[in-house]
Amino acid sequence: METTNVKPSQLNYDKYTSDKYDQDIINSIPFHREIHDLIVEFVKKFNPKKEYKILDLGVGTAITSQIIKDILPKAEFDLVDFSHQMLIGAKKKMGKDRVNYIFGDYSKLRFNKKYDIIVSVIGIHHQNAIGKKKLFKKIFGMLKFGGVFVFGDLVTYKNERQAALNTAKHYKYLVDMVTDEKTLADWSYHHQFLNDLSPIEDQIDWLKKIGFKVDKKFLRFNTALLICKKK
Repeated sequence: METTNVKPSQLNYDKYTSDKYDQDIINSIPFHREIHDLIVEFVKKFNPKKEYKILDLGVGTAITSQIIKDILPKAEFDLVDFSHQMLIGAKKKMGKDRVNYIFGDYSKLRFNKKYDIIVSVIGIHHQNAIGKKKLFKKIFGMLKFGGVFVFGDLVTYKNERQAALNTAKHYKYLVDMVTDEKTLADWSYHHQFLNDLSPIEDQIDWLKKIGFKVDKKFLRFNTALLICKKK
């Protein structure tokens, strides 16, 4: 059963240069900068001299991994994406030193390492509910004891009125921020027809039942950041 609800060809990845994509993702995802500021704050608590093993699921152009690498320069990174275009963008930022690039759908790939940190920012919403549950279990199994899952994503809410209000705010941000009509058409279609959002309440419950200690660091509109520690 396929749990990833899209193919790379359906997304915006291959339409833009990585520089344009980087700007568009900030313009189309409310609080993209804010959640990354919180990630920076969190990662600064780690020892910069240690050789942490880090996995980024759905690395995109490595916006998130790059800021982590700047803070933890001795870390080793495994970067995964199912888009060749995104990996090209990631390589421009991350280079070759202590970085391994993996092409494929992370819901299907097998990983034989244990990681200190697993990151996924704005990507797991392309898994259906069954896929999210399976992936959370997979991530828990890949983490070392005491390891952390940094999970930033688009979500919805169990309360339908709350879900509708926050979706409206999300679209207003998109309309206000995008630079041209074509970009608005691309990203509004993406949000409306290609995303598979799950309620934040359900996702926190799934994570806790697996064994994570979940810290809700950020939640506004449809954007969430959870820090999940393997107990």
